Amino acid sequence: MTKAKVNVYIDGFNLYHSTLQHTHPDCRWLDLLELSKRLINPKKEEIQTVYYFSALTTWIPERAKNHLLYIHALRTVGVKDILGKFSVRERKCPKCLSRYLSHEEKKTDINIAITLLADAVAGLFDTALILSGDSDLAPITTKLKQLCPDKKIGIIVPKGQSAMHLKRNADFFKKIQTKDLKKSLLPEQVTYNGKVINAPAGWLPKSQG
Repeated sequence: MTKAKVNVYIDGFNLYHSTLQHTHPDCRWLDLLELSKRLINPKKEEIQTVYYFSALTTWIPERAKNHLLYIHALRTVGVKDILGKFSVRERKCPKCLSRYLSHEEKKTDINIAITLLADAVAGLFDTALILSGDSDLAPITTKLKQLCPDKKIGIIVPKGQSAMHLKRNADFFKKIQTKDLKKSLLPEQVTYNGKVINAPAGWLPKSQG
C-alpha cells in the first residue's frame, strides 16, 4: 500500500511563545522531525518534509546565538528552516502617549503561504500539517482548499491556543500533548558541519541535559 505523503509547516514563534517559553522551557531543544512523526499514522502516512519558519532576534545577541544553534541542530535531522526577519516600528503608549521602538516579526506568514501553496501545486504532499494557532494563516488554508481541493489540511494546535479560525478549513486538528514534547527531544550534543553543538543551559530536562 502506498503511504500518503505528509509535509509539516511549523510556525516557530507561535510554537515558542504559546508552548515552550513558559510552560515547557525544558523542551526548547525540540526535535521537530520526531514530533512530526508522532502526529501521523506511520502505517498509512510518511513524513516528506518538515519546515521550520522563524527569525533571529539579532538585537539580543545571546538569544540569537542560542536560536541559531538550535536551527543548526534541526538541520542535523533534516528539518528545513526558512527565516524571515524583524522590522523596527515606532509605537505610541496609549496611556502616557510617549513613543518607543519595538520589533515586529516579518515574512513568516507569507513564507508559510508561498511554501505551502508551491508544494501543493507541485504535488509534494497529500496532507499538510500546519503547526500554529495564528489566525492570520486562515486565508492561506482557504486558498489552498480552492486551488487543491484534493489536499488534506491538518491543524496542529499548540498548547494554550484554540486555533478556531484555522480549524474552519481543516480536515482535522490535533492538540500537541506534553508527553509528545518530552519524547521528542534532540540529544544534548549533536554534530553539525563537523562542529559539536551543545544544547543551551535549561533547554533540556535536568535528567537529560
